[in-house]
Amino acid sequence: MDLFNYIVILGKSFLWTCRCRKILPSLNHFIRKLVIKYETEKLVYFKLNKTNLFKEKWKIFEEKFLSNI
Repeated sequence: MDLFNYIVILGKSFLWTCRCRKILPSLNHFIRKLVIKYETEKLVYFKLNKTNLFKEKWKIFEEKFLSNI
């Protein structure tokens, strides 16, 4: 799955969860959720010894977001 599509689906899920819990969505909260997903996938890919696939998938995210954190 394309990373952009994954982030869009995660964003929609995040907005739906906020709506159901009746809380105001926050960009910072969404980015934290995205970083958690990144770390989870990183552990899975590294455990399966598929680091190249992980780096290829998350390359843009690492360049744009993780360099600022």
